[in-house]
Amino acid sequence: MNTEWIALGISILGFLASVYYSGRTSRKADMEDAVKRAEANTKISTKLDGIAADVKDTARNVDKLREEIAEHGSRLAAVEQSAKSAHHRINELIELHNHYCGKDNPYKERRNDNEK
Repeated sequence: MNTEWIALGISILGFLASVYYSGRTSRKADMEDAVKRAEANTKISTKLDGIAADVKDTARNVDKLREEIAEHGSRLAAVEQSAKSAHHRINELIELHNHYCGKDNPYKERRNDNEK
């Protein structure tokens, strides 16, 4: 009976040792997994920060382009007004030319007598 008790004690000690070391190994593996996840999350966070900075730069560029487009609109209106004024002056010069040269409209297309 003593040998049975000794065998039982040794098997219980072996069981307890295996539970202890397996728990220790799994905790070590869990720690390694946590470290790997932390490294991956750090890389992802760094990349997201870079993307966020790029988005901010793009937003600033879009705002600048909007301002330039608005400026072009006002400049275009000024050019249109200038062209209108130039056409008016050209018409005045044509009228003066016609008045002093004695022609009704020298720029009118001439028709051939056959086309009448």
